[in-house]
Amino acid sequence: MDKKNKEIDISEPRIVKSHDVKLDAEYAEWIAEVKHRYRSAQVKAAVKVNGEKLLFNWQMGRDLVQKKAEKRWGAGVVEQVSLDLKKEFPNEDGFSARNLRYMMQWYLFYTTEAAKLQRPVAEIMHQVGAETENGKLHQVGAELSEEKLHQVGGEFPLPFALVPWRHHVEIITKSKSTDEALFYVGKTIEQGLSRVALINCFKAHLYEHQGKIVNNFFLCGVTTQSPLGI
Repeated sequence: MDKKNKEIDISEPRIVKSHDVKLDAEYAEWIAEVKHRYRSAQVKAAVKVNGEKLLFNWQMGRDLVQKKAEKRWGAGVVEQVSLDLKKEFPNEDGFSARNLRYMMQWYLFYTTEAAKLQRPVAEIMHQVGAETENGKLHQVGAELSEEKLHQVGGEFPLPFALVPWRHHVEIITKSKSTDEALFYVGKTIEQGLSRVALINCFKAHLYEHQGKIVNNFFLCGVTTQSPLGI
């Protein structure tokens, strides 16, 4: 057999026969560790992408508010910004005028009571402890604090990066206070709430009933998956 035939052909998958491999405990341990590494990489990538997009939304809302855009450039400026961004980024979602107004509302909702944010945010990070299924998200959040997400726009609450944008919209439009909103942010992370489950929690008035109903999360249709879909 020549050298060419001895080379491993990776162009096509091949059927592995039972006598081709000898699997033992060491292999089982190694392949489990590989799977864990890959899942960890998926989580980190998803959280970082989500965090960067949310940071953009936060800063977009901040700019429109702090620049007093509508007073400075006219009542239709949000629609103009929407048109400009859609023209520049035609394949991107999220630049509707309605969504831009949600960004403004999101920023205003929390910064009007900025002094109350520090303690609840710290509690959220503690709430998503290593003992929970989503503890890995807590670890990723700690890593993000060392990166751009923390350095740019320092007022952006780090735990927000662990929650999808549409969840944030549901939370600020349905919550009556900052405390209630942060309660649902924390529970979304801790329990891995899907958007539907989050809406069900609002319908069940979970914030008002916290601690009063045993296992009341069944009312929300809690999933075991991260809200980021990983």
